[in-house]
Amino acid sequence: MKRIYNKFKGYTLEDCDCRYCLYYRGRRKGKVFCLADGCVCADEIRQAKKRKERSS
Repeated sequence: MKRIYNKFKGYTLEDCDCRYCLYYRGRRKGKVFCLADGCVCADEIRQAKKRKERSS
């Protein structure tokens, strides 16, 4: 039986940065332009913030 030592525990806030998103179009005057109607990573960002608050 194989053991998995580094199980995936979710995304971090650094992973959810807009620059890494497929729909990221750029930034102008401090405003992020996205090709999608809304942020597709909103749920993952929310979960990452909760995880960071618990660990701090």
